[in-house]
Amino acid sequence: MIKQKLTYVFIAVAVLYLLAEFFQLKLLISIAKVSLIPVVYIIYTSSKKKHHLYTLTLLIFYFLGDMFSLLNFKGAVELTLLFFGLGHLVFIRFCFEMLQDVRVRRLLFSALPVIVLWFIYYNYSIKDIFGDQLGDLLTPVMFYSIILSAFTVVSIMSYFNKENKMTMYTLIIAMTFLVGDVINGINMYFSHNSFFELTNVIAQVIAYYFLTKFIVAYDFKLKS
Repeated sequence: MIKQKLTYVFIAVAVLYLLAEFFQLKLLISIAKVSLIPVVYIIYTSSKKKHHLYTLTLLIFYFLGDMFSLLNFKGAVELTLLFFGLGHLVFIRFCFEMLQDVRVRRLLFSALPVIVLWFIYYNYSIKDIFGDQLGDLLTPVMFYSIILSAFTVVSIMSYFNKENKMTMYTLIIAMTFLVGDVINGINMYFSHNSFFELTNVIAQVIAYYFLTKFIVAYDFKLKS
C-alpha cells in the first residue's frame, strides 16, 4: 500500500515536471527534475529491507547528474556527463550479472575491446561534423557516448539471452537514455526546439519509472 502511494507521488512529480517543461516554468522544472531520484530512493528504501551499495551508488550518480545539468558554470556539463556515465557503468554491471549463459559472457568479454575500438573510431570519424559545435566538450561527449553505447549493447544482449521483465526493464532504460540524450544533443547544439525539450523530459521520466521498477524487483542474490 505504501509502495503504491509512493508510486503515485512519483507520477505526480513526473506530471509536474512535464507541465513545467511545457509551460517553460524554469523554477518548477528545476525542482521537479531534482525531486525524481529522491522519490525513487524513498520507494526503494520503503520496498526493500536490505539496501544494497550498488543501488544506492547508482541513485547518487544519477541524482548528481541531474543536479549538475541544471547548473551553469565551467565544467558543469563535464560533471553531468561524468556522473551519468558512472551511473550507466553500474547498470552495465547489473546487465552483466543477468547474463547467466557463461558462453555469452565470454563472447561479450572477447568482443568488448573490438566494440570499444569501433566506437572510438566512430566518434572520431564524426569529429568534422560535431567538432565545431562541441568544441572542448568533444572528448567527454565521446567517452560518455562509448559508455552509453556499451550500456545499450549489454542490455540488448542480456535481454535476448533471457527474455524476462528484469532484462526488459534494463533494455527500456538504456533505450530511453539513448533516445533522450540524442534528442537533447540535437536540441542543444543544432536545432533548439521546445518539442525536443519536452521529448527529452518524457524519455527521462520513462527511464526513471522503469529504474524504480528494476531496483525494487532486482534479486541481488544473483551475484551482488
